Amino acid sequence: MKNILLEEFSPICPIQAFVEEDENGVFFYLWDYPGEEHASIRSCWVRNYGPAPDSIDFAAMEDGQAPMLPRDCCAHPDGADRLNPEQLSIVWLEEGDAAALLYEDEVLCVIPGWAGPSPDGSHYPSYARDCTGESDLCFPLGTPETNAMFARIEAAQHFWASWDGNPWPDIQHQFMDAITSTLGPVKQYYGIDGGHWPPKALVTIEQGDVTYALTLGVSILRQPKVEQYTEEPEQLRRFELAFACETKWLAQNEQQLLAYVSGQTSLPWSYMTFLAQGHTIPCQEISQINSRFTSMLLAKSEDAPTIPLPLMVGDPVNLLWMIPITAEEQQYAEMHGSEQLLERSAGNGADWIFNGVAKFMK
Repeated sequence: MKNILLEEFSPICPIQAFVEEDENGVFFYLWDYPGEEHASIRSCWVRNYGPAPDSIDFAAMEDGQAPMLPRDCCAHPDGADRLNPEQLSIVWLEEGDAAALLYEDEVLCVIPGWAGPSPDGSHYPSYARDCTGESDLCFPLGTPETNAMFARIEAAQHFWASWDGNPWPDIQHQFMDAITSTLGPVKQYYGIDGGHWPPKALVTIEQGDVTYALTLGVSILRQPKVEQYTEEPEQLRRFELAFACETKWLAQNEQQLLAYVSGQTSLPWSYMTFLAQGHTIPCQEISQINSRFTSMLLAKSEDAPTIPLPLMVGDPVNLLWMIPITAEEQQYAEMHGSEQLLERSAGNGADWIFNGVAKFMK
């Protein structure tokens, strides 16, 4: 018989964590996109309740039974004590797509964001305290000196605790100062968080015949998956969005476009991915203004206004300008890369300001 000892949802990603116990032992699971067709489960062994077997019983696994960790990998080969559910707790890492399981405030195991099967067919492990050797079920957790996950868990605990005092007003003030000191006074301020954490906003500013729309608060969160693509994740994991458009063009579909911009601020955590320089995302709302344009290119434009956004928990914040591109430009970016597309400026005015004309290919 299986019992759920603890379950909890990620505060920012579509992930359900749960701790499951049966007569043989305990496992910790992260259920990505629970209930959806493309759902998947990442797992980590926690402990055996009985004598450890000599090897993993894969046949039992195929019948839906949770396996026991083999004797040569197990710190308690004769079995460990049953867990008291009241002493269990979950710490979500700052990206929201990974979690650690604690028992009496000590780390029992952790499932990182990269754990599970990879596209190349390999399998990346989770880490368990009571595991002493590498196996298909988990790897040894090690110590704070040998595994950086301990520091990340502690940092996450401090991050979540910091919101007990609500730092949003101070963050909001710093970002508003940076934006208005560069672009001028705000015309409209919109809360775009729907009353949910984290707090986020979008502001519009009119400067001559151009309207700017910028987000603030998105950079409170680290983006998932960044560390799988760069050795310097701190340079990419936080962003805000900016969109500039000639006011006459924006007026044709302003409500839908601003809703689109605000909607993209949740994309990394809804899909467990990240947004960065050179990425493109579809945009039906811009095609309703001009059918040639189908997507948005995200770029850190060197020619756009330089807005001195503050550091967020020591990390730089990337201001990504949303530049409408045509289907032809999108296809070129897919074939040759966004950097080469950006180098093909067609000389049709400031590249970051939408004026109904293609910027990179005539």
